[in-house]
Amino acid sequence: MRPLQRLVLFAVVACGVAVGSGRCSQEAAAADKLYRVVEGKADARTYNGYRRYHGGCNHCHGPDGVGSTFASSLVDRRLDIETFRRVVRDGQSKSGSSVMKGFANDPNFAPYIDDIYAYLQARADGALGRGRPKKMDP
Repeated sequence: MRPLQRLVLFAVVACGVAVGSGRCSQEAAAADKLYRVVEGKADARTYNGYRRYHGGCNHCHGPDGVGSTFASSLVDRRLDIETFRRVVRDGQSKSGSSVMKGFANDPNFAPYIDDIYAYLQARADGALGRGRPKKMDP
């Protein structure tokens, strides 16, 4: 069973138990997401994704992932995580011309692709607004 499938299964079980007790927590309902946002505060992964995104991705994809005249929105355009990983690692081209370079060898981005995805996923879902998110206490 893949890690995401295990996480979704856990969420379904946790939510079923919570429903039996009369409530289903926000965290259990959002367990299929890579991010965790509670009361407007982002978990460490999502906050790091914000930092990494604004360290380089925003130059082309615009502030907070909303896109620019140069590159597409990453908030409106929903990519599954495998496609996102591949495009960030390998880059993307159309009709033989480079559209985006790959970051597979960039130590500032390659190890943090899932963190960046978590941040963009939280933005796309409306869990985080524009600007620097508040960070959860550890």
